[in-house]
Amino acid sequence: MKVVVIGGDAAGMSAASQIKRQKPEYEVTVFERGTYISYAACGIPYYIGGAVGRLDDLIEVSPGEAREKRKIDLRLGHRVTAIDPNARTVTVESDGKSFDERFDRLIIATGARPETLGMDLSLYPDVFTMNDLSDAGKIKGFIAEKKPGRIAVIGGGYIGIEAVEAFTGLGIETVLVHRRTELQRSFEKEISDIIIRKMAEKGVELRLGSALKGLEQKKNGIVVLTEAGIIECDAVLLAVGVVPNSELAASAGIPLGAKQAIRVNEFMETGAEDIYAAGDCATSRMIGFPLEVHTPLALKANKQGMLAGMNVAGAREAFAGVMNTAVMKIFDLGVSRTGLSYGQARDLGLDPEKVVVQSRDRARYYPGSQTMTSLVIVSRKDRRVLGAQMAGEIGSVKRIDVYSTAIHNRMTIDGLFDLDLAYAPPFSPVYDPVLMTARVARKKV
Repeated sequence: MKVVVIGGDAAGMSAASQIKRQKPEYEVTVFERGTYISYAACGIPYYIGGAVGRLDDLIEVSPGEAREKRKIDLRLGHRVTAIDPNARTVTVESDGKSFDERFDRLIIATGARPETLGMDLSLYPDVFTMNDLSDAGKIKGFIAEKKPGRIAVIGGGYIGIEAVEAFTGLGIETVLVHRRTELQRSFEKEISDIIIRKMAEKGVELRLGSALKGLEQKKNGIVVLTEAGIIECDAVLLAVGVVPNSELAASAGIPLGAKQAIRVNEFMETGAEDIYAAGDCATSRMIGFPLEVHTPLALKANKQGMLAGMNVAGAREAFAGVMNTAVMKIFDLGVSRTGLSYGQARDLGLDPEKVVVQSRDRARYYPGSQTMTSLVIVSRKDRRVLGAQMAGEIGSVKRIDVYSTAIHNRMTIDGLFDLDLAYAPPFSPVYDPVLMTARVARKKV
């Protein structure tokens, strides 16, 4: 059995490794166009900011380990340019030469790339993205060499906000430019406002409600053109989202889905026989809701890759889906979210109610006790918990996992209140913030 995997990051290497673990006799070839594999892209802001000392610390699996220990035929610097589902071949380019490689089964794990808003970034040497280790090296090198005094970050999503913290922590004057007055739509306004206040408190210059109109590269620095005026700075980080690398699949006639990602079923199968897709290039479903989504998050990519590999090796195991659960750090503030937003729940006709509660993250008398904000979205139709978000001290917001578990199991707000959660003053008030929010919400739905 000959298996070809396109892409050597999280999903691709998870798939290839799983196949060799289950079926050592299978021939598995991974074509990776770059020079790195299996790296922790989520750690890039912390490398830029100095919390992670070396770029190599972000590498999970080295090429040598992949080849020698896992027995994977890994080929770096190899770009797949075409897929022929009927002939069962992929066309590969390397070192200026092109060849066709046969496959019995194919896994597409081509990931996603930064959205550039149609701009050719090669024309802007002082504009960066933060997507892979190559990007990380360029930004770190630029800061070390040029010592920029002012950087503009375009985009109020996860990457943009984490980059703001990284740059600010290095003593760089940082400007956040975002087209909406609130941050990315996955945050409810109440949580977005808390993040915005924290950034302002830490000295971040906020240019919200100001869409980007263009960039002008100067000899020394760059000018950001927005609807509200111009911003002069030494560099720009463009962080306005990502685009799934699905063109290869689309050219082969493989159907696409949400956000033009490759549509897959629960077994990671595409619309073409014996061709699978996984990771940031592929769709997924929201657990418990009729919603197809594109979710470029690390856990989803690793899980989908693992299951694609298992299923190629003969299993029949389904991917449960995603809840878009996420947690992030902004200076000394933690923020987390899971499940549907209020807007999504409304659009699905679930008659949502949003409840926001402020409570303590520990017993009020215990040293270090702080106020935290919990937000829960509940259906008025059946009292089911639909979504939740939290903001507070960094460690406290990991409680979002309780909400994620509740939504996964289709619990009502009453069932959430009934949970017997642990209590001791250093960890929680008697009524944990999850229980307190449930207690208040039960009276409103």
